[in-house]
Amino acid sequence: MLVAIISFVAAIANVILAAREIRTWRATAQTASAAAEAAAEAGEAATTQAGATEASDAAATPAPTPAPARVPFRASGIVWAIAFLAIQLFIGVWGALGLVQNEPVAPIIMNAVLIGCTHLALARPRLRDRFLATFEPGGRWPHPQAACALTMVAAGIFTTLALELPSNHDLLWMYPLCLLLEVFLVTALVAGAFYLFQRRGGAAAVVSFIFFAIGIAEYFVITFKSQPIQPGDLTAIATAAAVGGGYIFSITSYCLYGIVALALAMLASAYAALFRPARGERTRKQMLINLLVGVLCLGGVIGHTVFIDYYNFLHIQVYTWRPLESYYRMGFIPSFISSAQTIQPREPQGYSKSGAEDLIESYASEYDEGEGATEERAAASTQFDSVQPSVIVVMNETFSDLSCYQNLHAGYEGPEFFNSIDDAVQRGDLYVSAYGGGTCNTEFEMLTGNSMAYLGNGVYPYTIYNLTHAENLAQQFSDLGYDTTAMHPNHATNWNRENVYRDFGFDEFLSIEDFQGADTLRGMVTDAETYDKIIELLETNEDPQFIFDVTMQNHSGYDTGLIPYDMRTDYLIDGTYDPEVNEYLALIEQSDEALEDFLAQLEQIDRPVVVVFFGDHQPFFPSDFNDEWFQDEDDATHSERLYHTQYVIWANYDIDGRAQESDEVDISTNYLGAELMDLIGAPLSDYQKAQLALRANLPAINMIGYQDRAGVWHLSDAAVNKNAGDAFKAAAKAREDLAKMQYLKLFDHGDGVYTKTLQGAANETNPNLAPGTTKIQ
Repeated sequence: MLVAIISFVAAIANVILAAREIRTWRATAQTASAAAEAAAEAGEAATTQAGATEASDAAATPAPTPAPARVPFRASGIVWAIAFLAIQLFIGVWGALGLVQNEPVAPIIMNAVLIGCTHLALARPRLRDRFLATFEPGGRWPHPQAACALTMVAAGIFTTLALELPSNHDLLWMYPLCLLLEVFLVTALVAGAFYLFQRRGGAAAVVSFIFFAIGIAEYFVITFKSQPIQPGDLTAIATAAAVGGGYIFSITSYCLYGIVALALAMLASAYAALFRPARGERTRKQMLINLLVGVLCLGGVIGHTVFIDYYNFLHIQVYTWRPLESYYRMGFIPSFISSAQTIQPREPQGYSKSGAEDLIESYASEYDEGEGATEERAAASTQFDSVQPSVIVVMNETFSDLSCYQNLHAGYEGPEFFNSIDDAVQRGDLYVSAYGGGTCNTEFEMLTGNSMAYLGNGVYPYTIYNLTHAENLAQQFSDLGYDTTAMHPNHATNWNRENVYRDFGFDEFLSIEDFQGADTLRGMVTDAETYDKIIELLETNEDPQFIFDVTMQNHSGYDTGLIPYDMRTDYLIDGTYDPEVNEYLALIEQSDEALEDFLAQLEQIDRPVVVVFFGDHQPFFPSDFNDEWFQDEDDATHSERLYHTQYVIWANYDIDGRAQESDEVDISTNYLGAELMDLIGAPLSDYQKAQLALRANLPAINMIGYQDRAGVWHLSDAAVNKNAGDAFKAAAKAREDLAKMQYLKLFDHGDGVYTKTLQGAANETNPNLAPGTTKIQ
């Protein structure tokens, strides 16, 4: 409320000062008008007193009419004033809602600057002559064009600050050359708009505001996901907006300082416009020069981003293990451009289609001669052909065991039932390529067997790439005669699932419309309801089924306060109660109980069923624990703790050749589908066989790094030198081979790289709202 009071009082003061400035204009206008009338009367008197000859000549030649006094006022001043006042009022309203950090310094500074900008914007006509006199012939610095350009440079600098300050609070930590590059790019765009529109300050101000809006969006994304905005997010803007419905959009003092920078950028643009010649003094040559300068500025930025290789030439590289740090150190725009240049999948070094095919054949043969030739695999295969078990894959939203963070310093032991399963076919840690969000990428890895490690940071294949030719489990089971069903208790349009699932070959997709009247928790359909739907499918259809269930119950955010009292947890982290952490842990307890009930029901069903259960990613908050409690370790190990969940493969029948004693095998999501098919004795594609053989040297891989056979993790960009161990060298070689095989299977099909099936509607996380609806809570 303090911010609201300061802003509303300042807005009133601003209106009063603006009214005073307008009164000053009126008084000046009246004085100028009176002076003009007096001059006109004096002229008439002089003409009357002239000699006869002169009078005769004057009669023959009409005396010039005195020019009307120039009224020192411009309507644009009112527009600028309204813009600054609107910002004040918006912050006042936002503060009244309790959505602005409640401290006095930043709002006082912001409002003081906005009042000053309003006053100076309205006073432009009155100050114009004195301002321009400095740069005209005879002035202190008679270089008006250079002064105009330098004023736009100032606007560009302030615009850069408006972009960075909301989220990047320590600009001194940025690499100086990266900061200089960002200022150059921003200034070129602001100045380009200024000159393109014939030196109009409003055009430059709009560009400045767009950059500020991007900076605010960056702040919110970092706040909610601990990740920066990346190019792939542009294809998922609707989802990002929808996910925002579960968060509180409060802003900090640094956002207000961003507004200060925005206001100063706008004011600089307004004063740069004073160098524009008066309407009667403009020439076609000047207009063409303005257009040329504007085109050169904008074209230069485009050419720079297209032809300059940021990653290899400028060495501006966004490291996948900590992209936010890269954005902080290199700036938003350089980092974003570097990432954007990587969206186009790069052909692996030394790639050829025939070479990749040979690799798959070689690795597949290795599997056939090894694991594929064992008695255990033969027994499982014979049984699979006979019983054809139904296969249920449950990707549980944000399910993870956070006890890996030193039991959260709260005695937390993780999901009790999940950790107690002792009759699983296999279980272990699952290394994923998502953290705090990005569910569809874990889904992509599981269903297709491809890894996000080669696709870059901030990429969402479901919304970007043409996946119609991608091998996947749904098509594989369909070819085996299975009925295939995908279910997700939310809108079918989210993450383009309705099109991707159809392209994958699913027979049916059950979305939120199929869960009307279902029990909910915090407005989300519960896990138990999806399990009931699975039981119903199994009981009403005797054919073998492949069911892929993407749950919603545990979706962020975790500050809703909507957990029923009897479901709440009371863990104290270092003696402090954290409502977000406890809401999340309460949801995990409910998921754990629902899983226990689900498996108990399947044990009573008189048909063979296999269940694969895993979490798609961790929530967004463990990074704080990771940084605070695990400080003396290598970067790869430190990061991989964030990028892993857990999985279990369980069956309600005895699988021939398998012990089913919950053997623990850590794996990455891209291998999970092949591992499932191998364990239950299902037929394998050559690509899956190759992956299983390759796992001997590359047990796990994700977008952060990869693990060697010795269990050591290496970052994706780790260099292999002559002193590297054999395990590291073998893992690096296997990683290169997998890159070539994946490129062949995912992109080298001759049908275009990018998706041809766009979403039918915008994304919406809240299933109770129509697609595309967003709601600030």
